[in-house]
Amino acid sequence: MTPDPLEQDDGVLAPDELRLDDDHVDELGENRYLVRSEGAGSKRVARPPATEAVDTPPAGDLPAGDGHTESDHHARTPHAHSSELADASEPHGVDITLKTDREIAHHRATSHDVREVFVDLLTWYAGQLDDDLSPSEALQVMLAASDLEV
Repeated sequence: MTPDPLEQDDGVLAPDELRLDDDHVDELGENRYLVRSEGAGSKRVARPPATEAVDTPPAGDLPAGDGHTESDHHARTPHAHSSELADASEPHGVDITLKTDREIAHHRATSHDVREVFVDLLTWYAGQLDDDLSPSEALQVMLAASDLEV
């Protein structure tokens, strides 16, 4: 009699063994996950510190500079975000997660120029809030409606 394949320990997880907050699990989208085996090596492909976002604004809305933008659909722990930001070679950076009515978005930007990080953060944030307004228009509306004097 051949053994039941589910009884063999060949890396197949039962539903009750799967924890979505595990270091070996990345969220790909709504109810979609990537589960890496323990021997799969590093969790993420090494890349230079840059800008990443779930929804990338159009290229015309990005500030000039040496930052790169790419899609990031991987859920990571807050500790992982802190470690990556702390390990960045650039002296200035932000790592932010934003919840809107539609989704959760993550953005990370690092640079040698603190102004570039600030403009990138504001542009990204404003771009996440309204699909009908450009980031510049959204920022103007937000500043006009705030108590800030600029």
